[in-house]
Amino acid sequence: MDVRAIDALAEFIVETTENDIPPDSRERAWDCVLDAIGAAAAGFGQRSSASMRRAFAENTRSQPSSVWFDGATARLPAAAAANAMAATALDVDDGHRMAAGHPGAAAVCAALAAAEHTAPTRGEFIAAVALGLDAAVRVAMARNPDFHRSTVSGRWSGVGAAVAAAKLFELDSPSVANAILIAEQHAPRVSAAKHHGFAGSDVKEGIAWSVYTGLEAVPLAREGFKGYPNAFDQGILYDRDRLIAKIDEFESINGLFFKPYACCRWTHAAIDGAVSLVRKSEIEPASIEKISIGTFRQAVKISNLPAPTSESEAQFSIPFCVSLAILHGTKSLLPMDSRHLVDREVRRLAKRVQVSLDGEMAQLFPALAGAKVTIAHGSKCDSIRVEAPWGDPTNPMSRESLLAKFRQLTRFCLKGKRAEELIRDMFESKTAPASIGASLRAKFQE
Repeated sequence: MDVRAIDALAEFIVETTENDIPPDSRERAWDCVLDAIGAAAAGFGQRSSASMRRAFAENTRSQPSSVWFDGATARLPAAAAANAMAATALDVDDGHRMAAGHPGAAAVCAALAAAEHTAPTRGEFIAAVALGLDAAVRVAMARNPDFHRSTVSGRWSGVGAAVAAAKLFELDSPSVANAILIAEQHAPRVSAAKHHGFAGSDVKEGIAWSVYTGLEAVPLAREGFKGYPNAFDQGILYDRDRLIAKIDEFESINGLFFKPYACCRWTHAAIDGAVSLVRKSEIEPASIEKISIGTFRQAVKISNLPAPTSESEAQFSIPFCVSLAILHGTKSLLPMDSRHLVDREVRRLAKRVQVSLDGEMAQLFPALAGAKVTIAHGSKCDSIRVEAPWGDPTNPMSRESLLAKFRQLTRFCLKGKRAEELIRDMFESKTAPASIGASLRAKFQE
């Protein structure tokens, strides 16, 4: 073995510039910036988001960065973690099927916080975002499933934060390598998540905390702190060849999905199928006797409570999300209104939803997160099969769809012309990225 995988990855990150990244990958990275900010705008008012802002309120000693929509600043890692908490609070942030998790909030929030101190060009900024996204997903996809049984995003999303910031702070290759190792080894484990069906907690897969530890890894590495060097080369924890395969093609970014609904991605195929059936067959909700959802094992194992008591529980319930979408339309999921938690009609219909394992859908996962939906109504029974819900790479949301989602999610935080100004800052103007994070703080103060 001539070169360690971590050294090859670090050298690639240091040497890669904007022009080395395919144009479609750069555009997808900008989509991730848009989507993460929109998700944070919608999640800003969540209790979990407010709790983390308060917890970090005194963490303002050096390198203050903007806490979005709050009119406040905090030390760079704390600000980025608080913003990432907002971006993940409603489960409406991007994800990657083969990584089985969410990289965008980590890479984007870290890059925007770091950009306030490094003043990068637009090209330098989006290269850092793209490299952060790519590195995080690569680490996730290289995991040995025999030793990494959990799909918790926080175990690898912090690598994206570390890489994005290390790139903007211009760390050398050995330091980037150690930043990645430290971020991986200091990552939150969140071992209890799968035992709770991922519901009922504000931890949200540890993504926000992984941003904090990932960003703390950057100054540690710069000061000579070292991680366990052979973590990616032993063949026990990771597949080193997969980590660095086709390293210059950025296939991981092209594999990102975006969410049209603020709930667990594993519910989306069922939602799309049920809503499509009701519309196509002109089914009256009152006539529905039973809804059968056949899906993959991981979706069966989320909490799936028909009568959730919190928004977090609702986000991980196929019966509740399907029923809410049927009765109130899919816009009721962007994001959810907590008042629907006590909606008797939604709860009544949710009790008629049965979720079970379908062997065919199980074989397709994780490449596809599909579902078979059957609705019995009156004397009829209609069925539909959905392999790729809206937003998957094979059924993508367009830039216009993402902009519509952004406007919907930011309608309370960025009133009037503010959302349109921010869109122009990202896609049309030559505004320096360093100003985007600061404007997210200032715009809400006006």
